[in-house]
Amino acid sequence: MLTFVLGFLAELAKETGSWLDRILPAPGVRRALRCWRRSRPFWAGLWAVAGGLELIALPLAPLPLMLKVGIGAMSAIGVGLVLIAGGLFFVFAPAQRMFVSVVTAIASLVSLATTNLGGFGIGCGLGLLGSSMAFGWLPDGPAAGADGADGAVPGAVSGAVGPHPKAPEGAGARPAPPGAALALTLPLVLAAGLVGGAPARAADPDPRDGLAALRLPCLTGADTGGADDPDPTGPPPSGGDRPAPPSRTARPGAVGAPDDRTPLVPPVVVGAPPGPGRAEYPVSPYYPTVGATRLTATDALVHGATYLPTAGGGRIKVLWVHAARIVADDYRLRVTGPDGSDHVLDVQLDIRDVDVYATFLRGALVIPWLEVSTPQLCLGADVVPANLPIAVRLPSLTLRPVTAGQVLVDAAEVRYRVLGGH
Repeated sequence: MLTFVLGFLAELAKETGSWLDRILPAPGVRRALRCWRRSRPFWAGLWAVAGGLELIALPLAPLPLMLKVGIGAMSAIGVGLVLIAGGLFFVFAPAQRMFVSVVTAIASLVSLATTNLGGFGIGCGLGLLGSSMAFGWLPDGPAAGADGADGAVPGAVSGAVGPHPKAPEGAGARPAPPGAALALTLPLVLAAGLVGGAPARAADPDPRDGLAALRLPCLTGADTGGADDPDPTGPPPSGGDRPAPPSRTARPGAVGAPDDRTPLVPPVVVGAPPGPGRAEYPVSPYYPTVGATRLTATDALVHGATYLPTAGGGRIKVLWVHAARIVADDYRLRVTGPDGSDHVLDVQLDIRDVDVYATFLRGALVIPWLEVSTPQLCLGADVVPANLPIAVRLPSLTLRPVTAGQVLVDAAEVRYRVLGGH
């Protein structure tokens, strides 16, 4: 379990770092600073300086008062200055890190006995952390083709005569350096690309969708049960006796119709489920997996989990969401026929007054106004207790991309375009 958590955190940090690197300004300056930081024990110096500042800040007072306090106050200033100087050495003179790290570690241990238990342990701990990191830090190895690497003689490429001895007589020709073939062929490849035309460059992905490529583990596999289905509160969306939905709905910052009471509706409803009733007719226990590049639900009402009867006399646990309108871009439905062949339906969907029932739902939530996607979240109906007396209203809910185990879509009106199948 610990290995899984650490691996998950590492992947999340990597994905978050690459996403932030694409959206932050001044990439050239940040790249230069990153190269400078990685060429020295930067974080070791930062922790050592932080420990020194903490040791100095605790007893800091006017000088006459510190002299009256005695050795405890004055030694804190001295040890803190040693830690700060050591941290600056780590950053600006990394070649001296071995000796300075030993001095910094000794000063941190001395602070335990002389400066309020080492700044209540915080300054001492930060100093030991920085000194140990600096002591264990090593620079990157020499790059290929550097002086003395691969048996190459420095100055041979430029023709300069250096102090190095010549190769012994009869030793044969010196092999070409590893980059010689690339240096000879690269101009030819570039010239061919200019003559033949460069291939079309793919559109850069939106940096705001960087986290959407990260899939978090799905919360499923443990059935939490729940209450049996209560009596229906009204007909489902496809029922013929249902009243027509309102034609106008107020949005934040907009003015709705005079009789529109949407802003007064509470976002969380406790008690009887609002909205249309649950579907009561039996469904097939075999359901397809559907997907869309983007799904937007307007005036969504999240009921949680419930049960639907199946054609065989059983029941199936599903997530239940109602919406006044759902728009699905590049909606794809895949069904496996009795002969084992796959049948795929591609369509652009616009559904009004709809209830969606699914065994699981996976997608990246889009934060309103910012248009930034979260990592892909996944929720199974089995882990949600069925028929909880609570529902959540959402003015708008957007997922991109989205995948679901679709059991039933019960709608009063379905509009579509660009219908295709194979």
